[in-house]
Amino acid sequence: MTTYQERFAEACKTTEFTNHEQMIGGYIVWDVQHIRDGQKVVIDGPFFTEDEARVSADLLRGTFRGARAHQAIHCSAWNPSPQREKAIRDDAMASRMILAMQLRVDVPTNSATGALE
Repeated sequence: MTTYQERFAEACKTTEFTNHEQMIGGYIVWDVQHIRDGQKVVIDGPFFTEDEARVSADLLRGTFRGARAHQAIHCSAWNPSPQREKAIRDDAMASRMILAMQLRVDVPTNSATGALE
């Protein structure tokens, strides 16, 4: 069984969202959702990978019992906005940094190789 830190380190090997194979310009973004008053509410994310979202959901279950990783499809062709695309990527990197702090590991500085400083 792997630890949260090992799962997180493995997830940090990528800095790109997974492309949606059936949609031009589409990509998968992960977040953590919780059901409140019958509605799904995003409580963390966005994340680049499913593993990051699952680690976050596992950690949040102490406070939000029903926290689950959830995938959403974004498409740069639906509403073209370079600023929005950059904001989603920046938010995912910020979520990664916050998750690293929660796991008490150094923030990945070279995510492409999975190296942690």
